[in-house]
Amino acid sequence: MNIKKQIDKYIEAHMGQIIEDIKSIIAFKSVYGNQDEIQGALDFMLDRARDMGFATKTTLENDLGIIEIGQGAECIGILVHVDVVDIGDPDKWTHPPFECTQEGEQLWGRGTIDDKAPAVMCLYALKALVDLNIPLTKRIQLIVGTCEETEWIDMKHFKDTFPVPDYGFTPDGNFPVFNAEKGYADIKLIFPEPRLEKLEILSSGDSPNSIPSKAVIKLKGEEAQVFNGQSSHSSAPEFGDNAIGKMCKALRHRTDFDFIRFVNDFLADDYFASKLDIDEGVEDSYGSKLNISTAVPTVLMILNGAVLLNINVRQKIGVTRDKIKAAFAKHSREYGYSLFISECLDGIIVDKNLPSLRRMKEAMKLYGIPGEFDFERGSSYAKSIPNFVAWGPYIEGETNTCHTEDEHISIENVILATKVYTYWLARENR
Repeated sequence: MNIKKQIDKYIEAHMGQIIEDIKSIIAFKSVYGNQDEIQGALDFMLDRARDMGFATKTTLENDLGIIEIGQGAECIGILVHVDVVDIGDPDKWTHPPFECTQEGEQLWGRGTIDDKAPAVMCLYALKALVDLNIPLTKRIQLIVGTCEETEWIDMKHFKDTFPVPDYGFTPDGNFPVFNAEKGYADIKLIFPEPRLEKLEILSSGDSPNSIPSKAVIKLKGEEAQVFNGQSSHSSAPEFGDNAIGKMCKALRHRTDFDFIRFVNDFLADDYFASKLDIDEGVEDSYGSKLNISTAVPTVLMILNGAVLLNINVRQKIGVTRDKIKAAFAKHSREYGYSLFISECLDGIIVDKNLPSLRRMKEAMKLYGIPGEFDFERGSSYAKSIPNFVAWGPYIEGETNTCHTEDEHISIENVILATKVYTYWLARENR
């Protein structure tokens, strides 16, 4: 039996256990701030790996785990994470977000795409290699992070303590191979708002990298107003309907609030924030607006006696932190805000001629997945280590519910991606 047939038969035979482990890890409410739940999800992965006979270790801070098989001087890395974005509007979930529900051929729950289910899929890829006695000439590390949806302090601790792998991927995106990624930045604007006492309630968004689907405002002496939109990943704002923008447009007449004026003037109707002049706003060699910077409001609240507005920027490659800061600072006096950048990561481009990427293409072709290389609007751990790319698990053509309410993935997608990862790892060890 050839290696592909062996892998396919193994993954199909173990799919029941893979699904059960996905259900178990989805149950951890591992959103930012729930440290016990995040730790529980990490411990679950490490415990399962040890049950399989794999070696494990952690950073000194215990915020990242490493699961290792194989031997050799060269090391392949797989970067996953068990933290997730918050759930958005709970009323918009068909199934409980932290009770992984299997309905028909779909698995529903927060983390089924990003990134808990892919983490389990990759763990079973390692198990398949060992159980099938596939010779391993390289070390393979499954690196399990806990801070991907916030500040990547876990990756800093990892790189401070351990040597990094030579190359690898993160299953935190789409197929085909995404060898280029835009940058990422979170800009926080603080509006003192001279009429702040008129605001009794102001709330929208619970994640800096998700389009909010609900916004609530209550002015003193008035009824609360609720604005409903549609959530989406903040790197693809055109697929959502931003509740913050919707609210500010409806309240355009309230020129006594600086944050409303700012959103309407720069963000409400313009994903690319053209008036902010973050970049030159023209297409580049990719021939697509995928590489024009976007800027979208994602969180709005009253905090410490002021209005806080988070703006998530996905900057074009080459746009610097200083350029972003200057773009917002230019308007700070007119709209009365102060600003700080809480996160800023440069974009990346990985050489598509690397042998490992060529073999990724071959693996996809063998399993009928179209495409070669593409440009990722989102941001992944691939930015943290050289020669890493985002690769799967989401298959083009299915509904991508990453960072939305009702996140889900098809079982067919789980099976196919797990097979592809296993086959590629086997090929890398020939």
